Amino acid sequence: MKKLLLILLLACTTRSFAQKIEFIVLGGYGATQTFYYSPGTSDKVLIALSKDGSIAEFGTEYPKEFYGYYPGKLQKYMGRIEYYSQTENEAFRGKIRYIGLTQITYYGSYDEEALRGKVRTIGSTQFNYYASYDDAAIKGNIKTVGSTAINWCPSYENEAIRGRLKNIGNTKFEWYTSFDDKAISGKVKQIDQYMFTYYTSFENNNGQKGMLKSGFFTKYINGINYYLRN
Repeated sequence: MKKLLLILLLACTTRSFAQKIEFIVLGGYGATQTFYYSPGTSDKVLIALSKDGSIAEFGTEYPKEFYGYYPGKLQKYMGRIEYYSQTENEAFRGKIRYIGLTQITYYGSYDEEALRGKVRTIGSTQFNYYASYDDAAIKGNIKTVGSTAINWCPSYENEAIRGRLKNIGNTKFEWYTSFDDKAISGKVKQIDQYMFTYYTSFENNNGQKGMLKSGFFTKYINGINYYLRN
């Protein structure tokens, strides 16, 4: 019985600190896409990456019971932070090497051009990117995070949506194009089965042109939290 209980506790602990994309922030209603990755360590660090694999910020999430809690806002991490020395490869010298218990590695100057200096691993998770020979609108963008595939709208798509998210795993994205009203062009139209509408240029809406009219600001979809921002 004690052995079974120990196994169950270990299983729960592993699930609690699973490595994964924890949430994605769509800024400007989708104009920017930031990936918040959880390395799955006990210090509960979150690392934010832009779509080209640059570290935008890191920290820990504010507790939901915290006064003024805002989904996706990080508080400063006060633990161990180490950097690669100036004697390291030129592509990653001076970049963050450790955040708490998590080691970060990068592609070096000896790697393919579109990969150099980008995050290669966070903990045990591998990050891959579209190469220099891929479509101009997507080259250098994140291609996979572990086993999760990420697709982007290529350059032959409508000009308003090129480089926008197309799929994350099984989750599909749709966007308003340049054929739509200029106040909503380029904004996210649908994530999975969830639709978004916005106030258009033709509506008398007390200065809310382009603002969200219907749809969610926070939603958990296929294992990832999505946070929509103005």
